[in-house]
Amino acid sequence: MPEINSTDKSKLGESMSTMEESECPDKPQNLNIGEPNLRSDFLRQRQDSVPSLTLTEKFCYGVGHVFNDLCASMWFSYLLLFFEKVLLFPDTLAGVVLLVGQLADGISTPIVGVLSDMENKIPACARYGRRKIWHLVGTVCVTISFPFIFSPAYGLEDASLTAQSIYYCCFVIVFQFGWASVQISHLALIPDLTPKKSLRTELNSIRYAFTVLANLSVFTITFFILGSGSTSDGDSSMSTPAMDSIWKTSSTSVPDSAISINGSCSASDTSLEPSDLNNFRTIALVCVVLGLIFSAIFHVGVKEPEFQCPKKREGSGSRMRKIDWFKQFPFYLVAVLYMATRLYVNLYQVYIPLFVQDTICLAKTAVATVPFTMYLAGFFGSLVMKKLNKVIGRKGTFATGCVIGLLGCTWTYAAGPEYADYFKVWGIFVVAVLLGSGGSTLLITSLSITADLIGNNTEGGAFVYGLMSLVDKFSNGIIIMIIQDSNTGDPMYYRDVIFYACGGACVVGLITTIALIPIKVHRRRGVAKSVISLMDGNADDSSDSGSDSSITLPSKKQLSGEVNEAADIVDTICGSLEKEAPIKHPRAIV
Repeated sequence: MPEINSTDKSKLGESMSTMEESECPDKPQNLNIGEPNLRSDFLRQRQDSVPSLTLTEKFCYGVGHVFNDLCASMWFSYLLLFFEKVLLFPDTLAGVVLLVGQLADGISTPIVGVLSDMENKIPACARYGRRKIWHLVGTVCVTISFPFIFSPAYGLEDASLTAQSIYYCCFVIVFQFGWASVQISHLALIPDLTPKKSLRTELNSIRYAFTVLANLSVFTITFFILGSGSTSDGDSSMSTPAMDSIWKTSSTSVPDSAISINGSCSASDTSLEPSDLNNFRTIALVCVVLGLIFSAIFHVGVKEPEFQCPKKREGSGSRMRKIDWFKQFPFYLVAVLYMATRLYVNLYQVYIPLFVQDTICLAKTAVATVPFTMYLAGFFGSLVMKKLNKVIGRKGTFATGCVIGLLGCTWTYAAGPEYADYFKVWGIFVVAVLLGSGGSTLLITSLSITADLIGNNTEGGAFVYGLMSLVDKFSNGIIIMIIQDSNTGDPMYYRDVIFYACGGACVVGLITTIALIPIKVHRRRGVAKSVISLMDGNADDSSDSGSDSSITLPSKKQLSGEVNEAADIVDTICGSLEKEAPIKHPRAIV
């Protein structure tokens, strides 16, 4: 038997010790590279060491987006209604105001995302939290701008509609910047708070549950204010000669066939009018007060984890640069999925009130009761999301939401003249239930899939959410503008909008989900990828989130070089022994 000299022993020992002593501050003991279940056992060990969030912390996080939700409910559900019915703006000009807001939001989101991901150099802001400081900035912007959007154009009451639209657009831009700051910072905080997929899903569910409750609150407030009877007498001080002239013209020149599906809709009984302006201003002020209360709870109750520089926290191979996201094919699919979800939800939010007012011509309080039904159905849908997700997975849950949404869009065709009576009584509420439950399913699942895409690369969380929101806002604004500009006054127009636009968004989402089936959304570069490729390439990915981002493991290249060097030594020394006894070469590990 050939003897192993001391030089070879030294080289072999140095190579093996280099691998064993790789820089990993929390390295587990007895790390056996060849053990098949190492990856899952190692990740479970790391996740068990992550402290869970308390019930109070979950509650405080959940209410952190309530202010945004209250304002978004009014923005999507009542902005076009307010500008067209109360301010008497033309359809196209009202669409321009909304488009400016969507574009401002879309541009703001990636900018805020990039800035929010950066380390804050101001000591006081750094201690407060890089996400929470942007949340605070956004809250201030929303507070000082939102009430003016649903108020008269102070100082410009007798000016042209073009001048008034510029006035409103200025406040809309400030509002949308603030809204984007709150949204992005709040979403990006989820991966920072926990690496667990199950807990992230729970936080998204809690967040959406409060979104639904915020919307229900807006519709309840609207119902009582619009139904209080004060609108018939109105506040005459809110009326201007220009508005009175437009109101008289519009109320006398519209033919009966364009008023309702059965030609028996009286504007004085069912339609909103300029005298409702003061009521909408009151609703906006109430939303601001409630939103500030819940924002204060969020800032007091949520402690943002201390930010660690990615270069100190992770190896260079695990950090996702911004350009790296664009090299990931799942990134584009998730962006389309998120866009389709937001298109579906936002379009039915915008056009259901107009559908209620102009197509089936229900009482003005129906602009509150029908959306209320939608969000109530969405709330109950959010309660079963966690169990449904465990049974059929995220993609199956999203596909289920698409089917429910398509059923709701299809049911709107029952609003034709031959079905008008029953549709006014209860058919519209069937549509509301289907649209609302489908919307909640899609929204929660799409946010969870986006969180999965980010995974442990939380250094780019806000950037990813910002880009997703950019696609969402631009697509929403452009499509709504096209819909507004194409309105011919046909009473069936808004029925067709819900069927084709909302239904089309569901179809796009369903096709994208099918394309995502063979793709692992969260399998990218980083620690988890290194562990997968080195130790258990075919391991099940069903464990809760992956490794903790604070771990630094040697890269595949490093391990491969060390192991192969050791293998070369073994080959030269022990080659003659292969025929006598099989040797498992370290090279086979890689």
